[in-house]
Amino acid sequence: MAPRRTKSAENLPPNTPTNAIDTFLRLQFDDFQRSASKASTFAINLAKEITGGRFDCEDNELASIRESLELILDIALSAAKSEEQSSKSVIALMVALCSQPAATNINDLIPDLSFLLYRAILRLECKDDTIRSRSMTLVSTVMERMGEVADDGVIEDETFNLVNEALLPRLSDKSIAVRNAAIKASALLQDPGDSPSGNSEDTLTNQLMYLCTHDSSPVCRSSAVNSIVVTRYTLPTIICRIRDTSSTVRIAALNVLKNQVDVRLMTDQERVVALRSGLTPRCESTYLAASKMLCCGWLKSLGYSVLNLLKLLDVANSENVCELATTAILSAPHNSTLKDLSNNERAAYNAALENSIPVGLLSIQSSLLLRVKIDKIKTDVRIPENHKQELVDELMPDTPVICSSIQKHLNNFIQNTLNDSSDEDSADGDDESFICMQLLKMARHADWSDESGRRQLLELLHGMLCSSNTPDELVEPCIRALASAHKSESEYVERINEIISILGDYDAEDENMDAAEAAFRQLRIVSIVGVVLEYTTRSLSDDFIAQFSDQILPAIISQEEMIREAGVCALGKYSLLGQNAALEYRPLLLGIAANKKEGKEIRAQALLAMSDLAMLWDGMTDEVDCMDLMTEEMMRVSLPSLLLDILDNESPGLVVVAGEICSKLIMMGRVQDTEILAKLLVIYFDPLFNAFSSSAPAEEDEEGGRITAKSVANACKKQLSSDTEDATIVGSPIRLQQILSLFFNTISAVTGGKSPIMGHATKDVLRLVTGGWKAGGGRQDSKKKLKAADKVALDKVLTFMGNVGNVHGRVAVEIATFLEDSTEHSIESNTLRDCVNALSKMQIDNKADAVDLREMVLGIEDLLDVCGANKTVMKNWAKFVENVDEGRKLKDVGENRSQGKVKSFGAEEAEAEREVLGEVQVA
Repeated sequence: MAPRRTKSAENLPPNTPTNAIDTFLRLQFDDFQRSASKASTFAINLAKEITGGRFDCEDNELASIRESLELILDIALSAAKSEEQSSKSVIALMVALCSQPAATNINDLIPDLSFLLYRAILRLECKDDTIRSRSMTLVSTVMERMGEVADDGVIEDETFNLVNEALLPRLSDKSIAVRNAAIKASALLQDPGDSPSGNSEDTLTNQLMYLCTHDSSPVCRSSAVNSIVVTRYTLPTIICRIRDTSSTVRIAALNVLKNQVDVRLMTDQERVVALRSGLTPRCESTYLAASKMLCCGWLKSLGYSVLNLLKLLDVANSENVCELATTAILSAPHNSTLKDLSNNERAAYNAALENSIPVGLLSIQSSLLLRVKIDKIKTDVRIPENHKQELVDELMPDTPVICSSIQKHLNNFIQNTLNDSSDEDSADGDDESFICMQLLKMARHADWSDESGRRQLLELLHGMLCSSNTPDELVEPCIRALASAHKSESEYVERINEIISILGDYDAEDENMDAAEAAFRQLRIVSIVGVVLEYTTRSLSDDFIAQFSDQILPAIISQEEMIREAGVCALGKYSLLGQNAALEYRPLLLGIAANKKEGKEIRAQALLAMSDLAMLWDGMTDEVDCMDLMTEEMMRVSLPSLLLDILDNESPGLVVVAGEICSKLIMMGRVQDTEILAKLLVIYFDPLFNAFSSSAPAEEDEEGGRITAKSVANACKKQLSSDTEDATIVGSPIRLQQILSLFFNTISAVTGGKSPIMGHATKDVLRLVTGGWKAGGGRQDSKKKLKAADKVALDKVLTFMGNVGNVHGRVAVEIATFLEDSTEHSIESNTLRDCVNALSKMQIDNKADAVDLREMVLGIEDLLDVCGANKTVMKNWAKFVENVDEGRKLKDVGENRSQGKVKSFGAEEAEAEREVLGEVQVA
């Protein structure tokens, strides 16, 4: 290709040669300085000339080539955004040229990769975000290329230290793109150490752990998860990211576990938490990534043996998670989970699933697998109903065999219980009980055409329910199997009455009756009643149901706490069957919930029962006279006042239960208390409460109370311990955070697009936050000041309220009223700053609100002047006044602006991220 002549050959670099290369440089040098695209063309032509061997240069010519390359690189790094593609082309070409093997004939003409590295590092301090971003990307690319072309894959110490020193400041750069590129470059510079446990002292590793947990950008968190070296030290942090708010980060963490982690080297706890967090139906992409990790990663490494995989999980204590995992494995052949496997691998996978399971040699793993297979057939909509029982019969043995197997494992459980002298014996007993439970669940799907087998099963279940040797956890599966085995409901009712009659045939005051035996009988009766009430379709008009109050009420006043708890639980279910029963037992349930001398679990059960009643019938939140069963004192209590008191003064466990109940009652319109809503908002944004329940807890280090990179590792280890708790259980702090997240973001949807209660709660939020309110602890000691990291970010709460409630005007009016009523002595500078910052983000879309706000402007400006507000505060204030004036221009009172102008919470950050990276998706 003949080089095109330019109009001018001025401004050539110094020492420009006059021989072979002179003609080429003079022809194109002036032209390529005009733009990155011109530089790209020049670089391509120069590369062709060099690689074609047309130059035979001396030292001064080599200097000219180097200077030309430097100028080309500078143009590419500083090109406008519109020339991004040309800039990338130039940089890619430069990297390709500078990484040529030493034996090539152009090695003397072109500098090595260190040349590009040093030039890029020099520009990491530029003020322009785009230049820093491209320079950091070039550093990352060069480091990766250096590792590829090095003989042993090891980068020289001098280069390593130079890049490391330049890289650390960029990990905290304000630009998302710069941080992202720095994170990717860090992947090659970490020191994992010689120990399998990892190197906890490596600065880069600790910084990446911090970033994957705390960086505001999901893109950066995802890159940090992908870049961090996987060791025993970093693994808990990676697993915790499966519960990240962004699906991008969750999928990245799951892919790391799939491709880089040997499932056999993980702990039971880590495996269970990873599966529980990943196999969530709320996000299809996360579920698919978790299924691929499970089926194409973990299961593949175990030769597709489901039983071997289940042996690596804590099946007895994590049945729900193991059931989720088994269901995902059985469903994989029918969806896209296995598309990454080859045909032979898919064949091996399917063959492994078809292996039969002998009932006579059941383990906890095989019993769970068999039961889940049967359940999946019964719920599979792709299988015709008339064909399902045939498939179940192929897997499940005859009813007499099931009965003998249940009896065998129950006898083993009893024997292990009698010989319980060690932890090993106790574990064996738990295993036998677990196998019995799986067999009882399977028995519900038995073929009842075998009359002899059906009667044998009924007698076995009857005996188990009446026996004190049967563990309590088997009561519910026994009752449900009993209901399935009876031909008619009348026979089932008669059988239940017979069992209760046998168990109730005792005198608690009989000296010959053992106290433990009496307690067992009462607890077993109440447990049976509770299960029957939970699944019954009958009402209180039925004598069979009505008689249960005779068994429930004595349990409420029992001396045994376990019996009282079962009684309260049964009473709540009983009250749900009719409004008359609800009105009759409401004072009793409220009295139990309000009794601070009662056990927390019992109070929680009473609260949950009252919550259910309040959502079903009107008037259940009204004040009522209650009796303290322990002191027989009367008290006046309402459900809302009780919930407020618990949020103020009780332990975290009850606060979590009360918080969940409050959110449900407000959503259903049963409670419209702005103070309750305000306290839920403070709990949601409180860092101290989040440290108790969030997916990314952080500890403070010993220096200055700051959250550090190293503290993240310890926090994540503790989080794994708390994550073994099932988040679906009422009272789980994880569950509360999830419910509040959904509650706040849907509260306006159920009220016609706006949530007035959210706007009216602003006053309470301001009072609570400025007063230092903390859930469960009342007001904080004024002498004990909280650290900045432990305080609720008031501006975030207020902005969040305006956005999710779609009530910017009302929230702004409440904030402005608060400021107008404040003085320089009554308001802290941080509070003033946060209030003005929140006001600046409010889109005043109602003329009436705008008029009210304009009347308060002068008074607030006097406060700002007296308090000596800084430039940032005044800038935000000016933005707010501008928004108010825009709102006043609306024609009619109540006329709203286009809702498209209102950005959702966090939208500004997401928009900036998309602007820089182009293809960012924020979940």
